[in-house]
Amino acid sequence: MWKTFEKTVEWINGFAGGIAALCIVAAALVVTEGIVVRKLFGMSAIWQIEASVFLLIFATFVGAPLVQRNEKHLNVDLLLVHLSPRARSVVLILVSVLSCLVCGLLAWYAWPMWWEALTRNDHSESLWGPPLWIPYLFLPLGMTLFFLQYIITIKKRIDQLRDMPDGENGTVDPR
Repeated sequence: MWKTFEKTVEWINGFAGGIAALCIVAAALVVTEGIVVRKLFGMSAIWQIEASVFLLIFATFVGAPLVQRNEKHLNVDLLLVHLSPRARSVVLILVSVLSCLVCGLLAWYAWPMWWEALTRNDHSESLWGPPLWIPYLFLPLGMTLFFLQYIITIKKRIDQLRDMPDGENGTVDPR
């Protein structure tokens, strides 16, 4: 059952990460189109900036779990490099548990915010006026996926710690 959970979450995060990458490209195209239309035709559209912001919010929050899955987040390991492999693994597990809890709390409090925007039919105050439930969905969705990915990361790190030799000079990569 664990393998099914792990494969499902990692597939969803891979799919969402692919969409996030496309959102970055789409945001760049939308901004470029806005610049070209303004410079060539002297016209200004009301939707480009807001749409590009929504796309980048999606890419940030929903793309982050894929980055965690591949362990490509920016790390500051100034202190970690001076620890033994076993101590480094323990610290990484503790940091992952803390990060998992933060993501869980953010998701827990963000889902009601999204639901409220959906049920009240809130719209942006811009002239374009898109429904706000769309961008409000990105935070709870992304944090839920991030939370689930951290659970997988924590289990993998605990398994690696168990497999690590007892000596200080173990060669198992703590990530």
